[in-house]
Order: sequence, then C-alpha cells, then structure tokens
Amino acid sequence: MEAKSQSARTKVVIVGGVAGGASCAARLRRLDENAEILMVERGPYVSYANCGLPYHVGGVIEKESSLLVATADTFRRVFNIDVRTNCEAVWISPDTKTIELRHVETGEVTSESYDKLVLSPGAPSVRPPLPGIDLPGIFQVRTVP
Repeated sequence: MEAKSQSARTKVVIVGGVAGGASCAARLRRLDENAEILMVERGPYVSYANCGLPYHVGGVIEKESSLLVATADTFRRVFNIDVRTNCEAVWISPDTKTIELRHVETGEVTSESYDKLVLSPGAPSVRPPLPGIDLPGIFQVRTVP
C-alpha cells in the first residue's frame, strides 16, 4: 500500500481479528506507520492459536492463556491499532464506504467510514455427512470460548 501524507491518512477497517485479520493488521502497520487501522473481532480474543484449540480441549495445553499470541491491548500499545473485541460487522455499504458495527454485549450500533476494507471473518467448521456426526460428545472447536 502506498504511504499517504499525514493529512490524507488511509483508514483501513479489518473485519476479523484472529489469524488472517491480526496478521494483516500487523503487516499493514509495518508498511504504513501513518495508516488509521481499525480491527474488529466478534469474540473476546484476537490473535490466538486456533490450531492449538484441540490440544487445549484435550488437556495437552492446560492454560487457555497459552493459546493467546497477542492481546487487543498489545495491538493498541505496540502497533497503534484500534481493536474492538465483542464487536461484529452487521452492514457494509461499498457505495458510501461505511460499515456498521454492533457491540455484541450492549447491542449498540456505530458507523465507521473506511478507505480500504479487509474481510477476514473466518468460516464455520465443515461437518461432513458421516454416520454418528450428531451423537453426543461430537462437537466442533472454533474459538477459545
């Protein structure tokens, strides 16, 4: 991304704060120290080792905190990135370059403008049509909570 002057800062909104979104935010900061970066994540955590979730559930990784690569506060302090956890995108208007965000806990909806938008919300787990897939004790692991 081309660096702009201080008076014409690029504003980037990143939807999704786990692997793809967090990596994008950190890389963008390294490419443009003046960009205004907002990263939103529906859950309470950003930048965690989701590939380690089965090991946590299985007891191999005992402490949940061991899964956390960086916290929202780390992104704020180290990278100067506005991080909003428990916040989800509910409407995007490409015509006006605005996005509506809803705080999961309060229901409050706010609107943000953007110059660039990155969508990295992840995807639901695939549940193949296998015999027994709906039996008790069979579940999918997607997030830390």
